Amino acid sequence: MKKIILVLLFACFFPDSLYAQSDVSWTGELDFSGALWNLPTGQRGESAFAVPSLFLNMEVPLREGNQLQFTLEGSEIKPSSEEKFDIKVREAYLNLVSVFRGMHVLRAGLIPQVWQEAQYEESSYRFVGQDMWSITEKWRYLDPADLGVSFLSEFAEGQGEWIVSFVNGNGAYREKAGQHKETSLFVRWGHANPWNFSVQYVRGNYEKYEEAASLKERIQALVVYRSPGLWRMSLEYLEAVDAADAISDLEMAEGVDASTWSGESVRGRGASLFLAVGTGPQAEWIVRYDYLNPVVEDGGVAVQTMVTGCGYRVSEDIRTAILFDYTLYGDDYGPGIRDRSKLTLAAQIAF
Repeated sequence: MKKIILVLLFACFFPDSLYAQSDVSWTGELDFSGALWNLPTGQRGESAFAVPSLFLNMEVPLREGNQLQFTLEGSEIKPSSEEKFDIKVREAYLNLVSVFRGMHVLRAGLIPQVWQEAQYEESSYRFVGQDMWSITEKWRYLDPADLGVSFLSEFAEGQGEWIVSFVNGNGAYREKAGQHKETSLFVRWGHANPWNFSVQYVRGNYEKYEEAASLKERIQALVVYRSPGLWRMSLEYLEAVDAADAISDLEMAEGVDASTWSGESVRGRGASLFLAVGTGPQAEWIVRYDYLNPVVEDGGVAVQTMVTGCGYRVSEDIRTAILFDYTLYGDDYGPGIRDRSKLTLAAQIAF
């Protein structure tokens, strides 16, 4: 509800700055998929259809180059909702450029997580479903958006950009997550070159846990290589510090059993490798491998996901993919957790 109020406030504060309605830009995306399960044995042969995401984006130009941006998301996967499918405000923010000279932007409102934005620019198969999300969104180590402000700027000659953000730490969909404010610094170099490198540091606190276990920290690095017309590769590394109780309370790391370390601070470590090789004018073969150990002190709670398959672009507006994934859980991951695998056929329609 508070996100809807935020949108209405934007409309009230800036009505005189809006251009004509014809200048407002609307875009969107509809994702849908069908999955056939292979493992565990109890689900073998079962099939299901899903709508991983439905996005509706509105860009509202203001005077002097300023802009309002709104994004609605409909999804079947929401930790904060009991509904099978619901629609919520994912992003709603103001881009303010008129008070600066050069490439500088002040962003305020329900702002996007810049790390995940950068990830999806490089490995654009989010439409398949949660197994192809950025690992920080997939395992809930970073929220896709949060209330706060950020400042964006470019390096000389377009060699990269840097962004500093200050947010609530509650995320886009949780009303009260018991967190203090959160600060992050994102830097990317060589954006226009075959190679580019990104790093991000995030620091915050969990206020509902003991001080000795209150630290929230993320250290991330991303290396990307794009060979024009042939193949592309990205490698991400993640270091995380969290209260063990937060891992359980916020349902991070796919339901890992962290109760043994209750009251303590634990360190997580993860990585993701993505490779796409062109096999024709409109097709490519992809491989992805994700690894996460949410409690480095115990090697028995690691999880690994392997994905392989083909993507095909039917047209500028329609993409399809057929992928096979296998998820392997450590022996001590949690009671009742079993390895799983499935075959997924997915499509994305942009409009």
